Amino acid sequence: MAVALALVAFVAPVTASAQDATPDTVAMPGIEIALRPERDKAGNVESVLVTFQITDTVSVAPILEFRAPIELNNIPGIADRIRGFRVDDSIGAVLMTRTDDSVEASGSGYIRRWRTARSVTFPVTVNYRAIVPPGRLRGGPPIDLRTFAGGVSGGGAGFLALLQDARQYRVHVHWDLRALQRGAVGSSSLGDGDADATMTPADLQSSWFMAGPLGRYPKGGNATGFSAVWLGSSPGLDLRADMAWAAKAYKSLATFFGDTAQHPYRFFLRILPESTTSGGTAGNRSFMLQIPVRPPGSASDGAGGLRSIVAHEMIHGWAGSFQGAGPWASEGLATYFTANLQRRLGLQPIKAFVAELNRLSEQYNGNPYRNATSEAARAAFWADKNGELLPYVRGSLYFFTLDAAIRQASDGERSLDDILLELFARRADGETITVRTFTNALVKVLGRGVAAQLDSVVVRGTKTVFVPPDAFGPCFTHTWTQVVVPDFAFDRRTPDVQTVVGLVPSSAAAGAGLRNGDVVMTPVAPELLVSDKVQQVKLDVIRNGESLYLTYMTEPMINESWQWSRVPGVSLAVCRGAEPPVTESPPTHASAKHAPSKHAPSKHAPSKHSPSKKGAPPKRRARGSP
Repeated sequence: MAVALALVAFVAPVTASAQDATPDTVAMPGIEIALRPERDKAGNVESVLVTFQITDTVSVAPILEFRAPIELNNIPGIADRIRGFRVDDSIGAVLMTRTDDSVEASGSGYIRRWRTARSVTFPVTVNYRAIVPPGRLRGGPPIDLRTFAGGVSGGGAGFLALLQDARQYRVHVHWDLRALQRGAVGSSSLGDGDADATMTPADLQSSWFMAGPLGRYPKGGNATGFSAVWLGSSPGLDLRADMAWAAKAYKSLATFFGDTAQHPYRFFLRILPESTTSGGTAGNRSFMLQIPVRPPGSASDGAGGLRSIVAHEMIHGWAGSFQGAGPWASEGLATYFTANLQRRLGLQPIKAFVAELNRLSEQYNGNPYRNATSEAARAAFWADKNGELLPYVRGSLYFFTLDAAIRQASDGERSLDDILLELFARRADGETITVRTFTNALVKVLGRGVAAQLDSVVVRGTKTVFVPPDAFGPCFTHTWTQVVVPDFAFDRRTPDVQTVVGLVPSSAAAGAGLRNGDVVMTPVAPELLVSDKVQQVKLDVIRNGESLYLTYMTEPMINESWQWSRVPGVSLAVCRGAEPPVTESPPTHASAKHAPSKHAPSKHAPSKHSPSKKGAPPKRRARGSP
């Protein structure tokens, strides 16, 4: 699953004002960026020489301030790897002062500031070297500079010390690739090769940069639609076929969302042997995905995987979020549309849709944060994968239930898509769409309890989502199954150390004395944490420098979940959402108001798949949350 995260913008809306400014003939300030990768003897990129040439609409400014994150979204040491920071103007070298935020300045990052000690006259030149670390220092979004396959990649937030200014700039990016192998090319969110754009420094921060022996789709690039570049290769992927699929999907999705303007969307992919999991981040009209090298035989076969990640990230650009909402809205909407539209538009086989429903069901009902508040899950985002997953799975399942309820309440005349597309159109016309705007639209169909239900499900977590078995029409249904809720997890920020996080207070591990922050010295297989077998566990633990020995019998915590399946005999067209055929029957005195609609869920007797008291009883019901 992609980890679609918003980059924290450190650029504040403060303009570099002029002191005794003399008007210039320049209509808009400009930034020319020259990027020159440097390689070591082994052929890896060890640094990037960065040069800014800044012009302005004024001749003189009393002070300029440049910023770079010291740490951002769990990626440490970004500003520390900026070496030799120097500023010159038309007079000469400019003395600089440097200040750092405290570590506690922000929950997601803190920054370094470079300020000029005197007024400056334009043009101003900035030079420094951004060092590429020898390996990934910590898990997080792919903003950090990384080298592989003779090239380099990263996000603007990962190596650019940017001017503090909220104005629009004429930006030009120039690649100097003389140090790379012959045939190397550069690409960025602005375009292939040397590229121009009008943007703010914050837009530059959320842009992506990649240079080297890049793979490209299409070969000549695409300035008006989907295009992709990638660095590295994997025997388990057919990237050209996947990107050809993505280009087709882009057109279909744009049509669905009513996007008649041909906006460019650029997809960046870096394949790193050091990565163990996939993860990515959306940027300025673009997306960067980082994946591990996959073995032969694990290529995309249409059953989700890389293709679903690409679709998810493209959909973010159209669906967006509601103002004031948390990630349950942005990630929930993208996940909801990704599953449903790939099914309805024929972009993935039906088995991929079934697999996605089962994945969402398992990751929700087996999640220790299932009934936690959004804030509690967000606080655990970087430490515990379950905290990261919650807004994706809980948000999307909530939207699935809304869709089923709207179709039922409107007798098939309306769907959630109808409501959302109307709101998106109003947003495109300049209206601010808030959570209240969304719930007000729902009230017209579902009644006054909608806002309270939303709050209880996705904000406070006091109500558990249930997707009815007929939510997707007559082609799909579910039976009940059981999933194990893990007692605890290990902090993924320190993969080499087993540090306990996400401990469920009611778990057997907590009852035995285990605590969050304990370092477990005994090797623990990941399978043990989600095993439904009762077994004895022995743990050597370090707590505050002291050694402890814990032993206990596991009591697997069980939640009921759903196992979705395709109903045999239903046509593919109906499975994709087409109107089921109508069987002719003699007229009755109580004729239906409307003909069957393609939006209507199947109406049959109460499901035989309601929770059963028969079979193996749960070993222990999951209670509480970390």
